[in-house]
Amino acid sequence: MRLNRQSSSRRTRALIGASLIALACGPGASRAQEQASGSESTVGPLQEVVVTATRREESLSKVPLSVTALTQQSLDERGVKDFSEVARYTPGVNFDNSGTNNISIRGISGSGGAGTTGIYLDDTPIQMRALAFNPDEALPKSFDIERVEVLRGPQGTLFGAGSEGGTVRYITVQPSLTKTSIYGRSEFSSTQYGDPSYEAGAAIGGPLVQDTLGARFAVSYRYDGGWIDRIDPVTLQTVQKNANYNETLLLRLAGLWAPTDKWRITPGIYYQNQQKNDIANYWPLYSDPSSGRFVNADPSRRATPDKFYLASLRIQGDLGPAQLISNTSYYHRREQTGYEGTLYNLGFYQTFMGSQILLDNSGVHLPAGATDYRSPATVDNGQQNITQEIRLQSADPNARLLWTTGAFFAENRQSYLEQIHDPMLQEIITALMPGSSIVDVFGVGYDPAFPTDGYFLKTNAKDEQYALFGELNYGLTDRLKGTLGARFSRTKYSFDTLTGG
Repeated sequence: MRLNRQSSSRRTRALIGASLIALACGPGASRAQEQASGSESTVGPLQEVVVTATRREESLSKVPLSVTALTQQSLDERGVKDFSEVARYTPGVNFDNSGTNNISIRGISGSGGAGTTGIYLDDTPIQMRALAFNPDEALPKSFDIERVEVLRGPQGTLFGAGSEGGTVRYITVQPSLTKTSIYGRSEFSSTQYGDPSYEAGAAIGGPLVQDTLGARFAVSYRYDGGWIDRIDPVTLQTVQKNANYNETLLLRLAGLWAPTDKWRITPGIYYQNQQKNDIANYWPLYSDPSSGRFVNADPSRRATPDKFYLASLRIQGDLGPAQLISNTSYYHRREQTGYEGTLYNLGFYQTFMGSQILLDNSGVHLPAGATDYRSPATVDNGQQNITQEIRLQSADPNARLLWTTGAFFAENRQSYLEQIHDPMLQEIITALMPGSSIVDVFGVGYDPAFPTDGYFLKTNAKDEQYALFGELNYGLTDRLKGTLGARFSRTKYSFDTLTGG
């Protein structure tokens, strides 16, 4: 048993930036950027797109940043369901979902530790730190999304929270106090040699009490059909047809209360439940792609349940010359996955134990009764984020001087637990040391929660961030704007790691 506990890394930094931005190209430049991000052009006048890339509502054509905004209509027209598809329509953005879901913006990315791209669901950062085996899907699915904003380049002044390369923002459709709106989406597709896929979802929102109370509710279900059959590794008989199917359920409820004409309170809850029945890898040895036969012979099925919910509260007040905005949120996520440790353990016995009792001409000899040897490994990822931000900013969007100041706090707790169960360990000990038990050889486990016939790695990590920030924008002329911003932040990161087996 080895116990390793560490606590490390305090970082305090100040970011100060200044720039002069010339709007020499006029509105057409920003609009053309959005149109160029798609594969089709639209005949007729372009619809004005409003974004909040500068933490205030502005026309995309007037934002002094490199921004791509995909509206709900453009997302539906392109069939976009997740960020891997958003990246295809965003210049300078690459996406790797091989396990870390690493987003590279303008070539800036990170393969380990904290990411370099901030990921926001409305005003809540939800990105994860890379610990070991990361969740297969680090980004939410998209439904009833007003738009997706991709901000290219460092966003450290107003966003922070790991936005050195850029920021991705999912902006959901908000409730209305004046009009009712209904949105629906359905889809059906077929897969050659596999199951069909389909999706159905609907959202409805509007006033409950005119001009005072409103709500919006959305629900979506998606089934992605499988195309890989699971077979038994010993008998080679089919266990399940098209086993690698996925199911995703989305639920969202948001409210809007205006107690006076100067204050708005918006609570919300967002829930996503994704169930992957098995991995999407096939074994070439037993497969025949030419005839449409794809099979997976892993000894253990690897289901991957992944659930999260996000509770948020936004309060916005009109103070006359200024606006006060408070964003409070709690994000909770748990994902369980795994991998197959059979070959790993058998290779260990063969290479490091080197006993003729265990070896024969074909490699590892299994004791009687252990011919169907399986060593499944499980990985449990957990995440809990608490975020609080308060901003005070100028209220008149047409003023020559625009200012924003605020404070930010975030606490991110992550847990990682990896376990490899070795059902053959007692047989190995009996063959090498007759009469001995696992406890005789390895001792009593450090933590009773973990079985002694296996190995485990447990990590608990905690990020704390405090920040003060401010930004000034001054219009020198109609086409020239000066920006001065600063952010002072303090980050503390600590972790504990426990290994045994």
